[in-house]
Amino acid sequence: MKNNVYSTSLICVILVIASLFVYGCGSKNAAVQSSAATQVIEDSLGRKVEIPAPVKRVVVSNSYIAELINCIGALDAIVGVDYGIYEQQDIYRGRFNENSVIGKSTRELNYEKIIELKPDALLITGNGAWAEAEKKLADFGIKVIVIDIYYTDKFAENCLLAGKIFGKEKEAQAYYHFFAEKLNYVKEQLRNVPKKRVYFEYKREGNTTIPGDYFARILEYANTENIFADAKNVQVNADAVIMRNPDYIVRVGKANVVTQHKPPAAGEFAQIKQEIMARPGWSEINAVKNGNIFLLSHYAQGGASKITGTLFLAKYLYPKELPDLNPEAVFKEWLTQYQHLEYRSGHTYPAFELNN
Repeated sequence: MKNNVYSTSLICVILVIASLFVYGCGSKNAAVQSSAATQVIEDSLGRKVEIPAPVKRVVVSNSYIAELINCIGALDAIVGVDYGIYEQQDIYRGRFNENSVIGKSTRELNYEKIIELKPDALLITGNGAWAEAEKKLADFGIKVIVIDIYYTDKFAENCLLAGKIFGKEKEAQAYYHFFAEKLNYVKEQLRNVPKKRVYFEYKREGNTTIPGDYFARILEYANTENIFADAKNVQVNADAVIMRNPDYIVRVGKANVVTQHKPPAAGEFAQIKQEIMARPGWSEINAVKNGNIFLLSHYAQGGASKITGTLFLAKYLYPKELPDLNPEAVFKEWLTQYQHLEYRSGHTYPAFELNN
């Protein structure tokens, strides 16, 4: 009887020790496994966010973020998009349908739809409703990651961030270096070249850019003097442009036109140029007198955080100083190798040629 009690007690002690090992020492291993399944990233606002490693399902509210995800080969992870991305049917070839739409814009999100899609994270820009989204989605385990994709000078860190999020570090590095070497070439070639005076206009008359605005880096990286660098507001009047007399005018897109892979219709650029030249008093502006008006589609100016637009503008302004830069060839490779689309010319006016 005593032997049985002793044996039973010994077994109990062994089981207790074993359980302590599993739940005590073993907890360390469990923690390692848990940390291996997640990672902490720092988003564009400096927020620390713990996410799966890698993230498998995301919803996206901003077309430039969707573009970046596509270019590093992680498009399959997108399960929901805002209406602006959904509209770009010729870019994403019907991949996203109405059931994928998570809201009208970055400021108008449908949280019920986001929750229904069960993503790991919402990717959004800093000018969107990220703080509200964080509160609404926290209880459902959906993380909010801010990527300020608009700014050209943030391109490197945004590529790195996207690579970490989706486990596509190698692809993100390759994408970054493809454009970085072109920007560096422009920077070195134009280092001591006098800047040309430019008036920039976005989509509608008088809508320009100033330091801190999304488009200011295009002018800065293309080695130009922005005639409204001292302005306080992006909206200026026609008389102010006449008074400052730019040597070049750069115009992007057309009002109310959706960003698309398809180039502007035949004659559309010529019509925009004619409208600019016909504005009252503008015939006295040097840019108009000399026909120095450069037009870009919204799609061409915006690629890779506006680097494609920067390269087109730099080459237009400084063709002799940039003999080894072919922005149309860069645009083609961006389309075919990174966006996975067929090449379509005609996104600039005057048009660039592949062999030019």
